[in-house]
Amino acid sequence: MSTINAAAVDLFAAKAKPVSISLSEAKTFDEALDFAIEICEKKPLGQLLLPGGPPDSERKKTLAAPALNEAAWSRLSEAGAKKGFEMIRGGLRKYLAGLDVAVSVADLGIADTATSVLECEKEDDRLASMICETHVIILDKSKIVSNSYEAEPFLTEALSKDRNYVAFISGPSRTADIERVLTLGVHGPLELYLVMVEA
Repeated sequence: MSTINAAAVDLFAAKAKPVSISLSEAKTFDEALDFAIEICEKKPLGQLLLPGGPPDSERKKTLAAPALNEAAWSRLSEAGAKKGFEMIRGGLRKYLAGLDVAVSVADLGIADTATSVLECEKEDDRLASMICETHVIILDKSKIVSNSYEAEPFLTEALSKDRNYVAFISGPSRTADIERVLTLGVHGPLELYLVMVEA
């Protein structure tokens, strides 16, 4: 088990609120997956961004988690199916009209900017974080570093891989391009939930 830098975890938590991250904690990874199911259950059915889809009365809530390993996906998909969700692990191009919830696992956390770093080698991993209304990121506390200088070894290795894509996520999508009014969800998720896990 890796060591947890308590000061970095506290700094991440302090920096999360100003950038509109809803922060939670979980003792286990399974508990974090349960949290994602709970979020999907509570949120209203998302809006379709493209015309021509089925009417709301025929739609199910959608939950995508393409980057989960087999065991985690099996647990999440079983729990989601029991709630009546459409569980999606691949083929996210078919869902460009929008997803209700996506679950990602952060490879690193940078505390001083409350940034989650995700290696997204597959297109589905990238799409999951961009076309959902609500994004749930699970972050192991032992993977939180204080600043970008401490993140350098990880980033050097990640960025040296062929055709790799590294996402830096600090809060939900936002822009102030529209008449200088801060607007959430224009280029991606409206909400970001981050679950810090003990182990």
